[in-house]
Amino acid sequence: MDEANLAAAWLSFAATAVGLGGLISQASAINDQLDPYHANRTAEYLGVWFQRQQRFPWWRVAKPPPLGPVIAAGMARGFCGVRTVHITRIPASPTGRAGWSTVLAMFNHAAPVFAGAPDGDAAEKGSLSAATTASGGSDGGRASADVAAACASWEQLDRKALKRHQDHACIVISRTTLIAMLVMTNGRPVFQYSDATGFRAGYASYCGQWYITWPIGQEAIVKFAAHDSIGTSEVLPRSFPQRVDRCGQIISGVVISSSPTSTSSFAVAFPGRKPAGTYRLEHAEKGFQGAHSGRHLYNMLGGRAFEVDFLSARPLAGDDDGSASPDAAPLVLELPSTDAGKRGVRMLVPPREQRILAQALDCLPWTRLSWSAHRGLRDILLAYGKRAMDARRGALAALLRRTVEARADVLRARGWDAEFVRNNMGHMAASAVLAGGGNSGDSVRVVTDVAAVCVGEDWDLARLDEVVFWRRLADLDANEEEKGEELEEELDAQAVVALTKFFVLEWSQEFDYQLYHYLPIDLYFA
Repeated sequence: MDEANLAAAWLSFAATAVGLGGLISQASAINDQLDPYHANRTAEYLGVWFQRQQRFPWWRVAKPPPLGPVIAAGMARGFCGVRTVHITRIPASPTGRAGWSTVLAMFNHAAPVFAGAPDGDAAEKGSLSAATTASGGSDGGRASADVAAACASWEQLDRKALKRHQDHACIVISRTTLIAMLVMTNGRPVFQYSDATGFRAGYASYCGQWYITWPIGQEAIVKFAAHDSIGTSEVLPRSFPQRVDRCGQIISGVVISSSPTSTSSFAVAFPGRKPAGTYRLEHAEKGFQGAHSGRHLYNMLGGRAFEVDFLSARPLAGDDDGSASPDAAPLVLELPSTDAGKRGVRMLVPPREQRILAQALDCLPWTRLSWSAHRGLRDILLAYGKRAMDARRGALAALLRRTVEARADVLRARGWDAEFVRNNMGHMAASAVLAGGGNSGDSVRVVTDVAAVCVGEDWDLARLDEVVFWRRLADLDANEEEKGEELEEELDAQAVVALTKFFVLEWSQEFDYQLYHYLPIDLYFA
């Protein structure tokens, strides 16, 4: 009798346990379906950030929101504390559908190493997939992939709960961070609408497409999509360095000399584009803080506007042509006006300001990618240096073509595709220089890398950032120099660097440095 009761008790306990297990399993499944972040907790959505989520006990009914990185960018602190970011167009680590995970896989805190072999096409192209395939399951292939993933991991970033918006799990970024990321990727406006329904804008960039939407009465949301047209056709080095502070300076219209060899400090800001009329360019010492132009953005990005001089455009009366100026005859620049970019601005530049413009061209920072540029800075410097550039354009194009032919091995070692170097690179560099302007980040990367190889490894970043070519040119007799004819003399290293930086300015894109007026303080990044 006792054995029968014991067996019955155990059977009752087992039935109860099975029933409770089924109820808990069903409750867990129902709870998962009721979780607002159910579709956003997967590796397909979060990418590598799926592995960095907090673990929570099985018995917990309500799950906390998933975690995402805290992203901040500015001139003072760089991008997430990194001042020089290595950017790739093909993500260096697995990404999810979230745009912020894709951006973090393209912005690397160290130069990613994709190739697992020291030679061959995989090494020259820097292809992660090609290198892993070529090495099979070898330790070299796995180590290469691990290094590449580590460079884009950003594991050191603080994490916060993601915000739910429609079907997206978003991080929150500031408008300053958004503008910094746009200019780091050479963003340029494609469309922009502001009406009774809200604000919408689209920006094309070297890394992908940016979309901003701010409906009336709702949160502003930012989306990013990587290019879908690169694939295995990439023949450029897979990454290039981008300095956050320099991008912020150029978009704000500021040129600063930071060379340790400079004898005096130089920091000057440029005025914005003006309505049609006649103006005189005037230098105001430490005057940027009292200017309109890009001063607000410069301060938002972490700059110190009160330390920067300003070139103001003072309007002249209709009958004043500047001839009554006590200075020598001013240089007259024909500039675009605010009327859809049509030329209608006459800018009179006295000799003192001409010298400042020459120094600003000499102090343009070196970069591998075209700028998202302040249009006032770009207008004035291009108009000032165009004649000298045109006189040397053919010589620079020929020199770059010869450099590719003579130093193809160096270019291959820097990550360029061997066939591309052999058959296309020299012609592409020469054609870009001769074109006088365009919209291709690849062309800019080709020209700047060939120019860097041309001048040699002795030219470090500080020397590339500041030359004396334009000031040396300004000291020459104007009648001898400014004939506008093609010059045949051999270009020295100073000229190659200076003219290459001018070429980058020609191929740079105008960017609305007052975009922040259309945006809230914080935005959701989906």
